[in-house]
Amino acid sequence: MTSKKLIIACLCLSIALFQGCGGSSQEENKAQQGVTEDTNDPSGEPKNLEEAMDEVQKALQGDGEKKEVVDFRKLKELLPEKLAGLERTAYRGEKAGALGFNLSTASAEYGDGNQELEATIVDFAGVVSALMGMAAWSTVEMDREDENGYERTTKIEGYKAFEKYNSQARSGELSVLVEDRFIVTLKGRNIDEKAFRKAIEGLDMKKLARMK
Repeated sequence: MTSKKLIIACLCLSIALFQGCGGSSQEENKAQQGVTEDTNDPSGEPKNLEEAMDEVQKALQGDGEKKEVVDFRKLKELLPEKLAGLERTAYRGEKAGALGFNLSTASAEYGDGNQELEATIVDFAGVVSALMGMAAWSTVEMDREDENGYERTTKIEGYKAFEKYNSQARSGELSVLVEDRFIVTLKGRNIDEKAFRKAIEGLDMKKLARMK
């Protein structure tokens, strides 16, 4: 879905909503009619409220193809009983939907004493608006470091990733975008930097990439 189509869809949606809220002058009606006529062409641009809303939804979904998310029970299978030497203490999953698309989520918590890890896998089926909401870092380059730690974009197993670690608090966060539809996130507290960085190896991202 092109940005041009999205703009036209939003314009037609605004016009349709305005017309539904009350009368307008003859000049305004003519102007609105002109916009509608301009978009009523063989390219398939929206002509009414329903079609405009459909075009906006498709644009938000990226290529307009609606994909089914992977069952969260299958995603849970990728969360091992032990991660970075820590035992799994909690295990859950869910599927939720809104605005015409679904999210499938599986997560697990691991701990030993005051050491804690949380691993989450989310399938957003490639919906652009969901990607921008959860992984805006995937569109930028970043590399920042000071006496407390760092945050940067990088690559893990060939996939775009974002990581940050605070050496003073011994806490970190690591996210990986897999096949432009899965986001794998690790959060650690009271954990050594090397152990935290190595924990991602316990999650089979190659197997995850095949789950479509």
